[in-house]
Amino acid sequence: MQQTLKERFKYWQFIIYMPIYLFFFVLAERMTTEVTYINIPLDDKIPFVEGFIVPYLLWFPFMALGIVYVFFMDKKEFLPMGWNLVIGMSLFLVVSFVFPNGLELRPEVFPRDNICTDLVKHLYSIDTSTNVIPSIHVFNSLACGISFGRVLAGRGHKIAAIASYAMAALICISTMFVKQHSILDVASGLILSGLCFFLLRGLYKHEADDKSNDV
Repeated sequence: MQQTLKERFKYWQFIIYMPIYLFFFVLAERMTTEVTYINIPLDDKIPFVEGFIVPYLLWFPFMALGIVYVFFMDKKEFLPMGWNLVIGMSLFLVVSFVFPNGLELRPEVFPRDNICTDLVKHLYSIDTSTNVIPSIHVFNSLACGISFGRVLAGRGHKIAAIASYAMAALICISTMFVKQHSILDVASGLILSGLCFFLLRGLYKHEADDKSNDV
């Protein structure tokens, strides 16, 4: 029975982490007063395109679907993915407290007036442009998208796997076109998520090899 509870906690501990993360996320937002602006001149070359708000907002159902699917279909893939997400969000919190940062990228006047622009305005009203590096939108999209795609491909759903990778890439790109993140935010999110992916895969592969040798 004790082993069963331990096995269960191994997977459900990630759910316990979420309210902890949200608490410190809100705390960082409220404590941030003075920030270092990290946008670079190259960011100004990227046009504002309100249509990218659609893939940007699809991040939420994409993450939910990916996490739930991997959890139920491949527990071995879920563990490194879960720790990848936890590491990324924890790194984000550390950076936010140690190095408060922000962006000055949002357009003062919107070039067009449509439903996508209205969605962007609403996003701006509820999400500040502070504490943006590394981009959690990007970090988590890559972490979830790769694992989601790997499980889909492993079960023979090749087209769905490609769609998972494509959606993750589109979400990452969208963050820059709706002026929520800069090139530095996106690059740091991609690099850190990629590093965590390979380190965790190596760690779990090593553990699996050790267990097989013990047998």
